Amino acid sequence: MKKLLLSTLAIGALFAADNSDVSKQIETLKNKINQLEKQVQENKKIAFKAKKMAAPIASNDHMYWSAELRSSFDYIHQEMKSGKVYANNVLSNRVRLKGLAQASGNLKFNLEIQANNMFGMNHPAQYDNSNWTANETPDDTTLRVKEAYFNYFFGDDGEYMFSAGRRPATEGYPANLRADERAKSPIAHLVNLEFDGFSLWFKNEALTKLSDKFEDYGTNIKFCFGRGYQSSNGKFAANGVSYSKDNLPSMDMGGFLLIPYNDGQYSVWWEQIWAWNVQGAVINPATGSYSMEDLGNYMGSNIIFKADGIGDGISDFLDDSKAFISFAYTKTSPDSNKKMLGSSDDKSGSSVWIGGDFPTFSDEGNDRWGINLVHGSKYFRPMTYGEDTLVGSIAAVRGTAYDFYYNHQIVDHLKASIRFTYLDYNNAGSEAFFGDFGNPNQADYIDKAYDIRAYIKYDF
Repeated sequence: MKKLLLSTLAIGALFAADNSDVSKQIETLKNKINQLEKQVQENKKIAFKAKKMAAPIASNDHMYWSAELRSSFDYIHQEMKSGKVYANNVLSNRVRLKGLAQASGNLKFNLEIQANNMFGMNHPAQYDNSNWTANETPDDTTLRVKEAYFNYFFGDDGEYMFSAGRRPATEGYPANLRADERAKSPIAHLVNLEFDGFSLWFKNEALTKLSDKFEDYGTNIKFCFGRGYQSSNGKFAANGVSYSKDNLPSMDMGGFLLIPYNDGQYSVWWEQIWAWNVQGAVINPATGSYSMEDLGNYMGSNIIFKADGIGDGISDFLDDSKAFISFAYTKTSPDSNKKMLGSSDDKSGSSVWIGGDFPTFSDEGNDRWGINLVHGSKYFRPMTYGEDTLVGSIAAVRGTAYDFYYNHQIVDHLKASIRFTYLDYNNAGSEAFFGDFGNPNQADYIDKAYDIRAYIKYDF
């Protein structure tokens, strides 16, 4: 609209001014247009930074508390390759207590405690309450620590950040859009499970000290390291030695999240991870039982191109739309005489995830709707067990997944959502353990599944 108005003024000037002044006036108008365009881009960057810092924070000796209750209904349908069908409806409550404090100008603390329970009693499986997935699997009313970490900013202008604790490692972009949650740091296409560890963030201001070009690109990088399994027998070990090593080595994971370009509207993210001593389930062919064993190492890479607003002033609808395309790659490297994903050879897999999140065409309300399309290859295996879909993770699908959702704002602090997720599997083992259960060549497995979810959520 601003460009159209300025163009109209320029045409009027051609008729109103002497020919000798036309060139000067056109040049002046061009300069003004360029200045306005620069100001628009700068405003976008400022708005982007302000948006990231908009969360309320209590100071000194007080903590800001908020609470959330989500009541959900899921109708799930799972069809085996053999034709057997499993259908169920699941009612669940998820309660979150969130604490946020700022003891000093450069030190912040985040806490999130959660209970995620089914209505009434249920029969949890052996690994439902594992450290990686306990908060994402509906079970009982036990309160568990979902997040607990501090952020310490240091340097001349706080351009570096060190963090430690239980990391916000689920509901990363773009999975947060469908769940109507704030995005966490890992990209959900590759990492979406609970994680304890450390991170070191070099903000754009830190990299700008190396080169002014980094300021133009909005570049920043975060390094992360954590432990997925601690080799320890606990206090009262059977051998009488407290916290001695058990029969499995510790499983560690590390990597980085690099954002080479971010102008506040368009950005590119690259996530790279490595994991060592990855565990998997090994089946005893004589008894059919299984045990967890150390099987080998793992590597994963994920790059995503995202737009927070499409175009520049084409329409209000596009200005408020989000779109993305994500590419992910994984590779397993089994130890000698061991099998990962059912094979003793190195196996690589890939996946593409395309989607968008849009406003309604109405000028009123904060309703959003979105679509997702995911396609994964035979041996693709990201680090995810806890995607917020009871029939399975769309990020991990070895096949094709479709997803449609609509999030509705009822009144302030009260939202509702409906979502349909359909998974068409080409191979078995999409989100199973890395051992024999992750073998894509199993005779019988879930062939097709869908989840119709509806929830109402209070958040204050």
